[in-house]
Amino acid sequence: MGTPRFVFYAVNGLGLGHVTRLVSIARALRRLSPGCEVLFLTSSEADHVIYREGFAAVKLPSKTIREHCGLRKGSYLKLAQTVTWNTISAFDPDVLVVDTYPTGSFEELLPVLRWRQKNVFIFREQRAEAAGSQLLQASLRLYDRILIPHESVSQAGPVPEPAKALAVGPILIRERYELPTRTQARKALGLSAEETLLYASFGGGGDPEAARALTLTAQVARELSGVRLVVGAGPLWREQPPALEGAVVLQGRYPALDFLPAFDAAVTAAGYNAVHELLYAGIPSIFVPFERMVDDQEKRAREVAAAGAGLACTPLTREGLTRAVREVLNPDVRQRLSAAAQKKVERNGAEAAARALMELLA
Repeated sequence: MGTPRFVFYAVNGLGLGHVTRLVSIARALRRLSPGCEVLFLTSSEADHVIYREGFAAVKLPSKTIREHCGLRKGSYLKLAQTVTWNTISAFDPDVLVVDTYPTGSFEELLPVLRWRQKNVFIFREQRAEAAGSQLLQASLRLYDRILIPHESVSQAGPVPEPAKALAVGPILIRERYELPTRTQARKALGLSAEETLLYASFGGGGDPEAARALTLTAQVARELSGVRLVVGAGPLWREQPPALEGAVVLQGRYPALDFLPAFDAAVTAAGYNAVHELLYAGIPSIFVPFERMVDDQEKRAREVAAAGAGLACTPLTREGLTRAVREVLNPDVRQRLSAAAQKKVERNGAEAAARALMELLA
């Protein structure tokens, strides 16, 4: 066959999780097949990060932007369906890769999944009611391969045709050899080589809950002598984050794995990417779960804490966060958490996922 073509479909609006997982696989795919053609189709408002990683993208407005900008739902759905169908038809991929939502954001993929290409679904762990829904389970039968970004297939939930499922492990955007050292990361960020640095980030930047979490974290950090708070303002921040006296704000830095080794500890949301990236980098961390329709962040935070690989702070209160930050900054605790974290996420599953895509073309 000729040059293989791949379309990666990601529907992020507020976060970057779907985009990051798919970019991770695309990077590994390009290493395995340098001549392949890759196109992203996304509603993420941070589509520029796709280009920065070396890939082209067709951009749709997200649902969030539709509401903010006054597009009528009917007009938006017609636009999104038409662009989605025409893009995939014109590019004519050999493989279509979809993350988290197998039918698309509003079932626009259902006709497409019956076209000539092979279909691959990235089935991240979801709440039981979402993973077991009749529509999701029926749509999984339209996929040729189901890749589980966890250590076992069972973590994602029920799969109607188990033979199609493959657990590849956590999918991350950088290989371990690509991570900077502590010294390199601090130098790149212009941060002190001597200070104790506490990193805080609560998603890509489009979540209103982040302001409260950041405010509490800043209050706690100011009470601790010799600790500098560094805030990761995600690519979706449309304005400067809330006033954070004494903190360093990293604006527009992506991906986090390019600088996480700079930090002594972290306080972050318990999203899939944040948790797995911090564990992979061995950063002692406190995870704050936020409520999500599909993603069970509280369950993830509990499991990490039970494994001794991080601390969970739920519910988020100033008192609870103060206790957790003091604990995570204890040198003995940091050493223990760091070792357990790297043991929990030992490898990057991006290359295994990319190989699974290539095998469909054999």
